[in-house]
Amino acid sequence: MTSGAEKLADYFPTAAEPAFVPTEPPFTPDDQLLVDELRRRGHHVSAVVWGVETSQLMDRYDRLIVRSPWDYMDSDEQRKGFLRWLEGLGATGIAVENELPVMLWLMDKCYLLDFAAVGVPIVPTQLIPVGETLDLEALVEQHIAAVIKPAVSAAGAGLEFLPNRQAAQAFQQEFVDRCQRGAQLVQPFLPEIQTNGEWSLVYFGGEYSHGIHKLPARSQIMVHAERGGSLRFADPPAVVRELGDRSAAAVPRAFANSGVGSCRMPLYLRIDVIETPAGALLSECEGVEPELFFRARFGSAPRFADLIENRSI
Repeated sequence: MTSGAEKLADYFPTAAEPAFVPTEPPFTPDDQLLVDELRRRGHHVSAVVWGVETSQLMDRYDRLIVRSPWDYMDSDEQRKGFLRWLEGLGATGIAVENELPVMLWLMDKCYLLDFAAVGVPIVPTQLIPVGETLDLEALVEQHIAAVIKPAVSAAGAGLEFLPNRQAAQAFQQEFVDRCQRGAQLVQPFLPEIQTNGEWSLVYFGGEYSHGIHKLPARSQIMVHAERGGSLRFADPPAVVRELGDRSAAAVPRAFANSGVGSCRMPLYLRIDVIETPAGALLSECEGVEPELFFRARFGSAPRFADLIENRSI
């Protein structure tokens, strides 16, 4: 499952990989590697653009794998529409990966607090519930610099960097307005993101597959390649790998802590980790729309295909 083909132009090509472009949109060029592998094995694979009438899917597919609905955060209306569509999808009885309750949980970054509750070290995070607010100047005085982001966001949408008191003062009214529309997360700015970057660790069925090291462009804080960041494919340092493994293993316990119920290990996860002087910290656990970078390790698409074929539905 993906978004419309026109959305891919926001992500491909990038300066880091100028030749990496879609060949069969709306599949992303990364997911195309998996699609080709599954087809070689005799499976029928086609793209489902979210928003299609869900009743049309019931007799066509045995399983729907959610991969790149990258436009659902383009507006509040899109986000609400995507949530309604997922609810309708759940009523069809089609097997969906990742499981719908897990995806709904991971769409709200408050899940970080569930990880912290089961002992996983996270980027320090304060939740500002909808309807409440915070004095941002006082926050910046305490932490020197801060990052604000909506609790429900993706691909850096809505992220605001407050490097000083002047920026905090200028953003205060916008922040108050945002708090009326939805919960916000407040985090101290970690300068290591500009020097050490961020590691993304990919897990299939809870097992580590490969790593990606990302760095923001000079003087920037966002590591996304489509925003000028760079990437390289490499296995992470031991301290990062240890936290990635620990975070992936903790997903069922963290999910249970949310009070929704129980879950099995997701089909796929991307664990994002920042290495700091205080140790490695979990920054995000992506299980809805992360790029999985099959190109980062030879054989990863076949291994993922094996998991799909052998996983019960």
